[in-house]
Amino acid sequence: MGIRELLFTKKKNQSPLLSAFYAGELARWEDIYRGGGEWRYTRRGGINGGMRKVAALNAAKAVCAELSRLCFTEGTQLVSSDKETEDFVERVLRENSFADRFPDFLEKVFALGGGAVKVYWDGGIKVDLITADRFVPTCWDGRGISGAAFGSRLSQNGKSYILAETQELTHDGCVTENRLFTENGGKAEIKDVLPELMERSVIKGLTKPLFVYLGTGSGNVPKCPPLGASVFAGAEDTLKSIDTIFDSLNREFVLGRKRIIVPYYAIRGEYDENGELKRYFDVNDEVFQALSTTDAEELRITDNTATLRVTEHTEALGALLDILCMQVGLSEGALSYKNGTIKTATEVVSRDSRTYRTRGFYRKRIAECLAQAAENICILGKMSGQLSAGASEKVSLVFADGVCEDEGTRIERAVSLYNAGIISRVRAISQIYGVSLDEARSMERSDFYGQEHNGN
Repeated sequence: MGIRELLFTKKKNQSPLLSAFYAGELARWEDIYRGGGEWRYTRRGGINGGMRKVAALNAAKAVCAELSRLCFTEGTQLVSSDKETEDFVERVLRENSFADRFPDFLEKVFALGGGAVKVYWDGGIKVDLITADRFVPTCWDGRGISGAAFGSRLSQNGKSYILAETQELTHDGCVTENRLFTENGGKAEIKDVLPELMERSVIKGLTKPLFVYLGTGSGNVPKCPPLGASVFAGAEDTLKSIDTIFDSLNREFVLGRKRIIVPYYAIRGEYDENGELKRYFDVNDEVFQALSTTDAEELRITDNTATLRVTEHTEALGALLDILCMQVGLSEGALSYKNGTIKTATEVVSRDSRTYRTRGFYRKRIAECLAQAAENICILGKMSGQLSAGASEKVSLVFADGVCEDEGTRIERAVSLYNAGIISRVRAISQIYGVSLDEARSMERSDFYGQEHNGN
């Protein structure tokens, strides 16, 4: 049994509309993202018949990957006015390999419409990135989602299990309940498999859950207001057209192979259920039989090789990719078809470009999500005694722009943040020169500026 099916099966009074969304829209988006889609199979011509798989360019994944790259680049940092808080959050995220895992997670957020960042305690502070296929909201209002069910697979003693967790805010605090199931959906005893895991726990004093939902905000799902929609939800017809053209380009090299015209009776044939001989043009046939005839006209064999329409197909793919870019909020030319694959443009994003506006929209949501997740890390840090009780819980996200920003703009931004007292001298050096914080500290301590510095 799948995680999604189990969460709905075991959750009482679950909304049928929500169930329909997960079985319908979300399942379809996931299929398209992974290279599927209802158009991925078509009837095969020729003598063999049956169905064949359509060659796919998988533009949906390319779009999600490009948006993830634009919105979260290497060097993006969480900063705080309290150095203890900043160092603590940075250490927790580093121990959880957050910077390596988040880009892939963000790509799936764009594909499926959302996901959740969950903070929990398991011998230390852990950060889990929950994709939409194993996340089900259970309680929400106009302010957001306050309760949810999570599903995850695990292996213990050579056996596979599914762990279902629910987390909701009550008058007692944040209540977490855990249930364990076998792969076929049967109930398993937590104490026998995971003896250190509590079936029910309550953290008092919390006013919000220890997870944060990150939605695309690119259009709420009808009748499911807390959930976002895939960034390519409105572009499925374009994705189909792209795969149709790409498949046609591939078929050009199959159907356009050297062809020899021969007499009718030399074509391969098969007898049907009525015993009548039916002759077929076999697109895969490369073997030709000799003719037994004295008729000079019949003996004439003609080369009828077709001209490949590569340029027409390539231009059509380029036009469709431009349309797709427009539909998902990217500038024209952000994606292009070259050398058989989709290429992304290394562009400087101007402030009046569609890509710049789209990036800003998503970055605002990402910053809010990660700032709240960092606050949850600080809360658990104080509860566990790893962070001082008086330490700040306020953390902000400073994005590194990578190729999306020219050098002058990057330097100007870093200097402005330093002059405003938002970031330290070391962090400003790090952003200006594109080096790590350790390298920036070394640069500051050197005589790079003609004197010794010891700032943070």
